[in-house]
Amino acid sequence: MVPDIEPVIVETPLIRLSGRLATPRQDPARGLVVALPGGGYTSGYWDSPVEGQSFLALAAELGFFALALDRPGYGASRDHPPERLRVSDQVSHLYDAIETWSAGEGFEGPVFVIGHSLGGVIALMMAADPRASRLAGVDVLGVPFRYRDEGGGAAVQRFSRAEAHVPTPPEDLQRLLLFGPAGTYSAAAFAHHQTCLQPMPRAEYEDGLAAPAWWPSVLPKITVPVQVTAAEHETMQRTGWPMLTEVQALLSASPGARFDLLLGAGHDASLHHPARAYHLRAIAFFEGCLATSRA
Repeated sequence: MVPDIEPVIVETPLIRLSGRLATPRQDPARGLVVALPGGGYTSGYWDSPVEGQSFLALAAELGFFALALDRPGYGASRDHPPERLRVSDQVSHLYDAIETWSAGEGFEGPVFVIGHSLGGVIALMMAADPRASRLAGVDVLGVPFRYRDEGGGAAVQRFSRAEAHVPTPPEDLQRLLLFGPAGTYSAAAFAHHQTCLQPMPRAEYEDGLAAPAWWPSVLPKITVPVQVTAAEHETMQRTGWPMLTEVQALLSASPGARFDLLLGAGHDASLHHPARAYHLRAIAFFEGCLATSRA
C-alpha cells in the first residue's frame, strides 16, 4: 500500500517552513528522517513520481516518518530576509523545526537527516552542532568537498555575480551540472526536476562555494554516525574513491562512518536510475544506527 504523502507546514517562532510528509502505516514509527534538498530545489526533489524514485514513499514503506522540507528561503519561507539565510542560520532553523514538529506529533524517537548537495552541507553542519545529540545518523550525497577547476566547477563559479538570487540555469547547463550521461536518467525524471526548481538565495550560494574550506575544521568535530556517498558522474566537484578517502580521514570521530561511490548517477542521484539503490542504502544505514544504539 502506498503511504500517505501530504503537504505540511512547520511553524517555529522564527520561520514558517513548508514541505511534504510521508506517514508510515507502522505504529510506532522506527524514526523520523528529515530530508533536505540541495540549492535551487524544493522538497519535491525527494518525491519523484517516477516509479521507484520517491525517497519519501520508500522511507514510509519501511516504517519511518519522512519529512522533506523546503529549506529556509524556499516555499513558504521564500520571502525570509536574505541576510538570515546563511548556512549557520539554516542549521538553527532546522533544529527548531525538528523540535516543533516532534512536539506537535508527540514524537520522541530517533531523528535522522538525509541531505543532498547544499542540503548535505547543512546536514553535516548540523552533525557538528552542539544540538547534534538529537541526531541518530546522517546520510549525505553530492556534498562539495572540493570543486573542480574546470567544466562544471568553473561554470558554478560564474554565478557568483548574481544579486539577491542565483537565476535558474538554462536547460543545457542543468543537464551538465546536475545530470549524468544520456541513459542514466529518464525524460520523466528530468521533467520532474524542472518542477522542483526555485531561484537560489545568494547567501546560501556563497556559503556553498565556501564550504570546501570549512571541512578540515568541521568534519573532525562530528561524533554522529555519517554515511557519505559520491556520484560517479559529478561535473561540479571532485568525486571517486581518492576524494572519499580524504573525507574518511577527516571524519575520524564519527562512529561507524561509511563511504560509497554510486555508479551510474550524476549529481541529482535521486533522479537517476540507481535512485532506489541509493535510497535503500541510506535506510539500511539508518537501520544500522538503530541497531548499534540498542547494543
